[in-house]
Amino acid sequence: MKVRVQQDDDTNFELTSMIDVVFLLIAFFMTVTSFASAELVKVDMPIADKSVVPEDSRERQFISVDIDGKYFLGARPSDLDEIEAAVARRAADPEFKGVYLRADKGTHYRFISEIMKRCAKVGVSNIIFGVEQQ
Repeated sequence: MKVRVQQDDDTNFELTSMIDVVFLLIAFFMTVTSFASAELVKVDMPIADKSVVPEDSRERQFISVDIDGKYFLGARPSDLDEIEAAVARRAADPEFKGVYLRADKGTHYRFISEIMKRCAKVGVSNIIFGVEQQ
């Protein structure tokens, strides 16, 4: 009597579920990236033709100043004392690169100067200014 041996056809991999997982990861990272950039206050920054995008902006403290002179720590409204304390806390971290200052192009210099004075007071001199590229 002949006995049939059933051969398993395991030579083909099922890639459908792996492709689904990859697409979910891509969608997740795109969503997280859009939320990270949405955490900043919208300001109409000045245009600079020769501007360079900083590579180390993730380890910086984002400070924004709107046209009315209101200060923001990230996206949260803040005052100068709170900003000074936050920068001082961040300056204690060895990974801290400095301050990323974003100001509206119509903001009076006195508001920007106050931020720079407060940063210097806590020992932070590495400040880069946000501009739009043309």
